[in-house]
Amino acid sequence: MDINGVRHRKSEYGDRSPWNGDLIKFVKPDYPAEARARHAEGSGLFRMTVDVKTGAVTNVAVIKSTGYVALDASATRAMRLWRWRARSWKEIEIPLTFDLRRRGQRDGSVHEVTARATAQYRQGDIHNAIKNLDQAIQRQPRSAEGYIMRGAAYQTRDNAAKALADFNKAIELDPKSARAYCDRAALEEELLRAPDKALADYNQAIRLAPEFYRAYFNRGVYFLGRLDYRHAVSDFSRAVQLIPNDGAGYALRGFAYAKLGEHSRAVADAAEAIKLKPSEPSLFRSTDLAIRAKAYIVLGQSESALRDLREAVRLTPEASVVNDNLAWFLATYPNERFRNGTEAIAVAKKACELSRWQRIGCNDTLAAAYAEAGDFDQAVKYEKWSLTDSSLAPRERQEREKRLALFQQGKPFRDQF
Repeated sequence: MDINGVRHRKSEYGDRSPWNGDLIKFVKPDYPAEARARHAEGSGLFRMTVDVKTGAVTNVAVIKSTGYVALDASATRAMRLWRWRARSWKEIEIPLTFDLRRRGQRDGSVHEVTARATAQYRQGDIHNAIKNLDQAIQRQPRSAEGYIMRGAAYQTRDNAAKALADFNKAIELDPKSARAYCDRAALEEELLRAPDKALADYNQAIRLAPEFYRAYFNRGVYFLGRLDYRHAVSDFSRAVQLIPNDGAGYALRGFAYAKLGEHSRAVADAAEAIKLKPSEPSLFRSTDLAIRAKAYIVLGQSESALRDLREAVRLTPEASVVNDNLAWFLATYPNERFRNGTEAIAVAKKACELSRWQRIGCNDTLAAAYAEAGDFDQAVKYEKWSLTDSSLAPRERQEREKRLALFQQGKPFRDQF
């Protein structure tokens, strides 16, 4: 059951169970020595009650017993230590099998390996997540779930080719996987510079799963990046409707409203966004902080915005996008007290290098940083480079051309809200 009270059954999704990607902490149940000695085996079904605010498991009920009290107790004891992404689920039912034959497998069942990899991914341990997903895929090569998760991990490392291969394989195995289309769209948007393909994949994800929050949210981010603020507002509004207590939707809708000049709506959304706490896992907390910074910017709370942007970089220093966000703020923020051209150049260069100069907008940010530092020759050079991007939307191109004209006149750029 999700936070809106809608019940989801595994039989409806197969490998696409929406809660699979929301497990943050996995603890493997022990196989009690006495049960092993008695060759006790069995499968059970367990229902976890989840604290919506924290994602912690508050209760575990045995829906179908394994047939052995010791095995049921071991399962419930372990599951009480599991943790799920906050503000996602109220109840989750999980099947679990105790099978002595699996004890010979050094790293547990495929489900256990995938769950461990998912938790590692959410904590930002991408290297070990990929290792475990390699193992899961080798043992269960027809499961789309492993390819989707590994593709997401490769994308976090800005490895576009491997990520695309995994998302394509997932769609080949499961053509009805909305998650695979949504994740491939994000890759096409951010690293492959294929906006038309990205939009088509977001649309397909929504057709397959009309209540898929992340598809609306990500498509809103897509429209925001292309300066299509009206469509962004529409998608963020749908996202907020689906998950009313997720601050990210309010923050970005408020940012879009600010860009449209609708100040009262922008402030109302931003004020709502800063009430909500960011997620706990490093990878997602970093993203939430970067998004909340936009809400603080709308509210004019400059110090809080800068604090969140710096904390996002501290949590995930190898993530290109959070470095780019910080560099843009340092280079273009209207209040002079918060600008720092020298630091902006260093952080913008790092963002570009981390993405292997693939991520949309990194050259644009670097140009703005050089302009803030007074090096207009370099600013012109990198802004011209940014304009060679054939994937730019017309409005994006116009804005960059305006910045180029400023730099050619020896003037820096100031972002406005």
